[in-house]
Amino acid sequence: MHAGTVGAMTNFFDDLPRYDHDDLADLADQPDLGLPLEQQAALADAVQQRRRSCDGTLRAAREWAQRAGVDWPRLRRELEENGGYCDCEVVLNVFGGDFDRSFDVDGA
Repeated sequence: MHAGTVGAMTNFFDDLPRYDHDDLADLADQPDLGLPLEQQAALADAVQQRRRSCDGTLRAAREWAQRAGVDWPRLRRELEENGGYCDCEVVLNVFGGDFDRSFDVDGA
């Protein structure tokens, strides 16, 4: 490698475990959001369905909470306490997902 060149970059998120929402048993290890496991899976799916649209807010999570009749201020507090300050951070930090797969990076 020549001076001043950068080698192949690795994606930090490649090493994160892939989260499969169909397996509710995996959710047992997730933070307690005050929601039944089925609702946690539904929230995770709702946020992931917003591929390529994380705008730095919790918009998808908030919209899901409103549709599901979940107390939004309490859920927001729980998400933020677990590192979910925007929809993509809910996938990554709260549910341990893979950013590239969850948000369809590089058209995958």
